[in-house]
Amino acid sequence: MSANLSLRLTVLVVFTTLVFTLLGWLLPDFLRFIQYPLLGILLVTIGLPHGATDYLLFRRMHRSKLTKKQIFRFFAIYVIAVVGFLFFWLILPLYSFIIFIVISAYHFGQSNWENIVIPKVYSIIINFFWGVFAIGGSVLWHWDESKMVISQVIGFLPDLSLTLMANIQLSLVIINILIILFLKYYQKLSSSELLVEIAKIIILSLMFYFTPMLVGFALYFALWHSLSSLKSQLSFYKKLWPSFTIGDYYRQAAPYTTLAVFGFFLMVLGHTYILPDVSMISTFIVFIACVTLPHIFVVDESYQQ
Repeated sequence: MSANLSLRLTVLVVFTTLVFTLLGWLLPDFLRFIQYPLLGILLVTIGLPHGATDYLLFRRMHRSKLTKKQIFRFFAIYVIAVVGFLFFWLILPLYSFIIFIVISAYHFGQSNWENIVIPKVYSIIINFFWGVFAIGGSVLWHWDESKMVISQVIGFLPDLSLTLMANIQLSLVIINILIILFLKYYQKLSSSELLVEIAKIIILSLMFYFTPMLVGFALYFALWHSLSSLKSQLSFYKKLWPSFTIGDYYRQAAPYTTLAVFGFFLMVLGHTYILPDVSMISTFIVFIACVTLPHIFVVDESYQQ
């Protein structure tokens, strides 16, 4: 992807985020009215496709032509991981939820700090704190909305106050700003990159605070994480296939995106049997957790290379 196109996409993402932030401040009920269609559109057009090309990543990492046995093994392990995590969630929902939050936080942070080269232990720390900030923004600042969803997912919920949750998220904002300053001090960020990262923290914090829980999550997941990851993957693929385009990307992603959507609808149709007394949005979280697990490990391997 050219630098010019990447810059225009970044400007569009920031502008869209600020528009929704303003709408959340002035017309929060309108955003609640459109939150489910918005989530669906962003998920199908950006969110799921960014994880639907894991097979291409697998091919890119191995470079040489794959045998039928290797291809079968990849898809078999992938499906087993998805289905296995679903059954694990049904048996031990609390531990499954914790695993999902921890690996998702690391994954979100890894995407944000992909160009920072620091020792592994420090990388894990800054990735985790960035991801917890990103997840907590829509959850902790909207605890009145999110606590009911979480209680359905894990089966119970401790009695935690709105003030405590809000203060935890504010602490995460401060911690991430300190991390950015730490990276600048040790010359891992340029002055312009410092300003960009500080601006990103401020813009995302405003968005999370003013938009409803589901809207904030959808915007971050699709526009700030998935789209960024999609751009990185395009650059990754072009090193092996120079003529590879965004159209090729979506053609490759289409079958697996369709399969993921079909799988979600099956879960929706059978969620009263699989996950009794659980709302649709809670079912959606379990679905995302299951399809995310193998994706995170594939992407992590690609980052290591």
